[in-house]
Amino acid sequence: MYDVRIRLSKRGRIKFVSHLDMFRLMQRAVRRADIPLWYTEGFNPHPYVSYLLALPLGVEGLSEPIDIRLVEEMPAEEVQARLNAVLPEGLRVESVAAPFHKPAEIAFGRYEVFLDKSDISKEELTEALECGELTCEKSGKSGHKKIMKTVNVSEHIRRYAVDDAGEQIKLEVVLPAGSTFNLNPLQLMEAVSARLGRRVYPPLTVRTALLCADESEFR
Repeated sequence: MYDVRIRLSKRGRIKFVSHLDMFRLMQRAVRRADIPLWYTEGFNPHPYVSYLLALPLGVEGLSEPIDIRLVEEMPAEEVQARLNAVLPEGLRVESVAAPFHKPAEIAFGRYEVFLDKSDISKEELTEALECGELTCEKSGKSGHKKIMKTVNVSEHIRRYAVDDAGEQIKLEVVLPAGSTFNLNPLQLMEAVSARLGRRVYPPLTVRTALLCADESEFR
């Protein structure tokens, strides 16, 4: 068997397709592409397709890792070409290679968040990010029960930069991601909105990379 890591870009309207539907879509695409995929064993075998970290609904991704397992060797270029021939508009395989890092090594996500200057100024955004008390409601657990808890977002911002982007402001931010704690940029903007007392919604949010604990790119 051969483990393969696909890097998939997700752009445009397809960003509103849910994680579960994306999982089903990729399983169908691999079958349509006639790739020799390994199937799980047991009573109900299914094709092995593993999304390493779900992309938040409405967020675009430039390099989303998906692991598959092949029962026979196939050149990376052929896997990429076959998948791109059957994927819908907005989805594209950017690269195919053997996995380098383990999924548990994902520690951060790097995002670009674009905001209209008519909604917020650079000064307001910077002040909010530096206030030290940005909070949002986030789902969690208490024993076996699901609860909503208040999280101080400011404590979890790894780093950020605010720049001009024409008629928009671009926020580049690194936030925790992975198996232990996740914070996505839409939750960050909810906290900024609460701080300002008005809703500020980004017309475009893109996850540009997943990072390891030392902020090297996850591969």
